[in-house]
Amino acid sequence: MKIFILLSTIDRRILRVPEVLSEPMDDVYYVVVWQHSHHGEIEDIDTDELEQRKDVTIVTLPGKGLSRSRNHAMKTAMEMLEDPLEDAVFVIADDDERFNSEAFPRIFAFYREHPDVDLALMRMRSTQNRRYFKKYPDKLMNYRHKPRYYYPASWEMTLRPRVYQAGIRFDTRFGLGAEKLSCGEEDIFLADMMAKGLKVVIAPVDIGYTRPCTTGTLTNETKVLRSRGAVYGYTRSLPGAFLRSLREAASLALRMQTRFIPLFKKIWYGVKYVRNTHKTI
Repeated sequence: MKIFILLSTIDRRILRVPEVLSEPMDDVYYVVVWQHSHHGEIEDIDTDELEQRKDVTIVTLPGKGLSRSRNHAMKTAMEMLEDPLEDAVFVIADDDERFNSEAFPRIFAFYREHPDVDLALMRMRSTQNRRYFKKYPDKLMNYRHKPRYYYPASWEMTLRPRVYQAGIRFDTRFGLGAEKLSCGEEDIFLADMMAKGLKVVIAPVDIGYTRPCTTGTLTNETKVLRSRGAVYGYTRSLPGAFLRSLREAASLALRMQTRFIPLFKKIWYGVKYVRNTHKTI
């Protein structure tokens, strides 16, 4: 079995990548997708430290869009496999993560013990206080039965190549760098998986640390509110999305002590946007 760490970075943030890498380990490889934005200055960046490592592959990608980067990383890793269905695991990562010393042996062990699992969401802690970001289930749990309080994050995702083979991709309308929607790409990715009958689980496996704030927690930002509505619009019927948007706006208005109507309009914008545009990968 091989593990491919699919690491997304942009512009000068590639200088952070060496700190993410663990000591070289048999059958563990890093695919670094380095995006170059239109405003980034990269000519003077020295990547020799990365290029000298035989377990690191750097792929450049013009433009922005985290979902684009994720898709490109999976495509690159698939091309590195000798067989598309070779026994392997893809680990989604960012340039601010730190894997603990047992992360990769634990990932190897989990997937050998659970050949039926297509994607496992694994545990990360905060780099600041070493606490979990959320209350994780104590036991292995099918994602279809996830607790109401549980929201997925890309840095929890580990998956088999057969997910890519099944045609599952990150929707580039969602995520950092997208034009209208700054988050929600994980929800859409997992919804597409389950629609195809693939098995997603939440696994009690600790793999490392990451930064304490994610885009989806910034509840007052316009793009985040739109993203919530877009997820409802993608995963529910129109009446269901309408009712969920009403409830979400009412809850946020009460919690944030602000007006209901502006919140609802932003959430409903996301519902309409995702239903009136085509999915892009």
